[in-house]
This record gives sequence, structure tokens and C-alpha cells, in this order.
Amino acid sequence: MTRLVEKKRQYTREAIIRVAEELFSQKGYHNTQIMDIVKTVGMSAGTFYNYFKDKRDLFAQITRQNFGTFRTRIKEVRNPVNIWDRADRLSKLNETFSAYFDYIDGHHQQFLILLRGSFGVDEEFDDSVWSYYSDLAQDLAEDIQAWLNVGVIEGVNPYTLAYSVVGMVMHLGHSYLMEKKFSRDEAIRTLVSLSNLMFEAHLTEAGRKALQDMNETTRRFEG
Repeated sequence: MTRLVEKKRQYTREAIIRVAEELFSQKGYHNTQIMDIVKTVGMSAGTFYNYFKDKRDLFAQITRQNFGTFRTRIKEVRNPVNIWDRADRLSKLNETFSAYFDYIDGHHQQFLILLRGSFGVDEEFDDSVWSYYSDLAQDLAEDIQAWLNVGVIEGVNPYTLAYSVVGMVMHLGHSYLMEKKFSRDEAIRTLVSLSNLMFEAHLTEAGRKALQDMNETTRRFEG
């Protein structure tokens, strides 16, 4: 394959994805047909099938790409974090949950399909849906294990804490979009507060001393 042909294929694939995302957001996944996509792009249905097996394959690839970008962003936000410094922890938590709501606001239809796909309608789809959130929980569990290893927290299974946080985040994100009883900023503040409380409930003696020292320094500075 020549370089020109390869670039053309990449351009066509990106055009399909861009149009599909727009149509999914405007009309919903189930109300968007492949013919809607190919007509908007300006291609034949045969050309579409050179790139994707079907609509679900297209959606899965879009989701994998977007969620992968989001996951990478979360890792970048949390690395590095001074876990002994409460102010830095709170700042990184705020950045993390802000990135999460950026994803929701930018891909609300995709987010809802991911959550609602997990109701036993399609086992293969269910597995792929939950793998995204399991990956996030795995990343967080690894961070928690690292904090256990350095002695800032103790007495917690990193997976139970990680999956508790991810479950809380998923539910709040869904309620934010569908029930609209609170704002994005209110949701982020609540998640930051609850996550930090869960963390500080497991502080070691050294971790508590670091927190006390930080509070004392803050009081002296403000005084």
C-alpha cells in the first residue's frame, strides 16, 4: 500500500467516525442507520464495510478510542501526586473528576450507551462495556496499592476501594445527565469530598501526622 493510499484510507476512516459521533449525539445510537452515515459522508455502503463490520463495530471502535484517550488523561493527571500532601491530593482529585465530566459532556450519548448496555441484552457487548470501567478501577487499585506500600494508608483492600469509587462515579454521571438535579460543579465537589474522606479514613499514624502537620502549617500561614 502506497503512502498516499494509506493516508486516504486514514482520512476516510476518520470522516466516518466524525460523522457517526455527530449523528449518534443528534439522533441517538439506535436511531442512526448506516445509510445515514454514508450519505452524510458521501460514500457508498460498500465503502463503509471496508472499514467496519457493522454499526456496533463502529461504535465499539469509537468508544475504545475515546475511552482510551480519557483513561490516558486520568493517568497523566494523577502522575505524579504527592500523596502525603492533602492539598495536592484534593487538587488531583478535582482534576480527575473534571476530566471525567469533560468526557461525559463531550460524549454524552456514548456514555449513556455504555452504561445502559450492561443489562444482559448482549453478553459480548456487556463484557466490552464493563472492561472499560474495570480498567479504570484497575488503574486506581494500583495507585492505592502503591499508597499502602509507602505506608500512608492501611487496612483496606485496594480493589474494594477502587471499585467503590468507580461505581459512585458511574452512578453520579448518569444522574447528572438524566435527572439534572445538580450541576457538574456540585457533582465534582461531592466526588472530591467523598473520595478524600474514604482515603483519610484509612490513614496510618504517619499519614495522620502528615495531615496534622499540613493543617498546622496552613493555620500558621493564614494567621
